[in-house]
Amino acid sequence: MKLRILVILFVLALIAGVAYRIQNQAGSERPAGGDRALSVKTVPVAVRDFPRVIDLPGTLEAAHQVAIVAQAGGSVLQQHVQEGDSVRAGQVLFSLDARPAQARIAQSQAALTGAHAETAEAEKKRERLSPLLQSGYISRQEFDDAQLALEAARARAGSARAELESARLEVAHAQVRAPIAGRVGRILVRPGSLVQAGGEPLTTLLAPGTLDVRASVAQQDWPELAAARAQGKVTAEIALDADAPVQARGELVFADAQIDAATGAVPVKVRLAATPPALLSGQGVRVRLLLGVEPDAKVVPEAALQHAQEGTYVYVVRGGKAVVQPVKLVRSLDGEHVVAGELAAGEPVLIEIPQRLKAGGKVKLESAPR
Repeated sequence: MKLRILVILFVLALIAGVAYRIQNQAGSERPAGGDRALSVKTVPVAVRDFPRVIDLPGTLEAAHQVAIVAQAGGSVLQQHVQEGDSVRAGQVLFSLDARPAQARIAQSQAALTGAHAETAEAEKKRERLSPLLQSGYISRQEFDDAQLALEAARARAGSARAELESARLEVAHAQVRAPIAGRVGRILVRPGSLVQAGGEPLTTLLAPGTLDVRASVAQQDWPELAAARAQGKVTAEIALDADAPVQARGELVFADAQIDAATGAVPVKVRLAATPPALLSGQGVRVRLLLGVEPDAKVVPEAALQHAQEGTYVYVVRGGKAVVQPVKLVRSLDGEHVVAGELAAGEPVLIEIPQRLKAGGKVKLESAPR
């Protein structure tokens, strides 16, 4: 009987010990509320020079290109070049039908010959009448009529001469020549096409060498660009898109003196220092204008910024606690942000926010890549 009681007491004691141990383990695993420090990832606030840039979409174009427009009307008889051909200055590109102008040349030459004959006859008549007027054998009116006939003949000769020169010029313009050396672009006409003087371009000549980038700067960014131009030249980096490597570098060579009413921006032009094979006229690119640096800027990564209705803020670790620090975003570049606020160099700011984190809660730092 006593042995049975002892065995029962031993079993009860064993069960109580196991239950106590399980309870202690569960208690150690249960969160301790606000008294337990949360592990957080941070990076230190960097204080350094930060680039001031303006990123813009742009379009490449040849620094020197000429639209070839016919100076005389007519049909295209012959096309002497093909798209992509390299041509020299003065080379014939197209031949237009010059037969109407050549007919005008013949007509004008005949009219000029007749006007010269009339002029010579009028001059002889005036010479014969001049001594007769002095002797009183003819009236002043008769002599004045002879003088008027001479002037009319001379006027007809001048008109015929001008018409002849116009026709000759039109014949010359029937040979459409290259004004510069370059490469032939897309040809928009074919033999048999009817073209008009000053009408649509026949083709475009692209001069070899330098490329320009056309872009537009928004009104709000213009004061900063104007200030940078006042300090000296503004350089630029050219890439195919925002994430691509830099393909070329250049310099801002032009900024318009007024805002484009259609876009509300200021047109600008950047000239490339060299032309890599990957860049072609007409291609869309990304332009980054380099305006200088902002010294002693407080820089934090994008992941550190938090946003609320009251504004932008970061969590900064002070005294082992996560403190809410309001900041103002100044500028951004490639995932980094310059902020203004009460932040010190090297202070750790959180880049990952735990769900259970509360403002002022205890935290402990985890190492994180900068």
